[in-house]
Amino acid sequence: MQRRLKNLKTLSMNINKIKEINYWTIPSVRRSKLNPRQREAIANEIISKVCIYYNITNEDIRGKKRYRTIVMARHMSMFLIRTRLKLKLKAIGDLFGRDHTTVMHGIKSIQDQSDVDLLVNTDIENLINIL
Repeated sequence: MQRRLKNLKTLSMNINKIKEINYWTIPSVRRSKLNPRQREAIANEIISKVCIYYNITNEDIRGKKRYRTIVMARHMSMFLIRTRLKLKLKAIGDLFGRDHTTVMHGIKSIQDQSDVDLLVNTDIENLINIL
């Protein structure tokens, strides 16, 4: 009886772990397989694809403008770079001329918005397909 109860608890814990896995917790590229130059090149490619998707310039996404569309594209780029390449926050911040805490905020804002806004989820899925 105790053995069955223990197996049931183990099964329940494993099911909960599976529920937490979604398409952005599984990176498509492992960080250990790429050298820093390759990671930076892929990160720049992600930024340029996001710029095309949101119809903004590369200077805008890396600049200081704080228009809603530009900020959304910037945060989406940070989110995709972090989830796809697992770059360090400081390295992502260096790509955008921002601090690592700004990158943390951007990633968290995309995660929070994706929980409630279907358009953000659609954007994430579309951009992942483009990449």
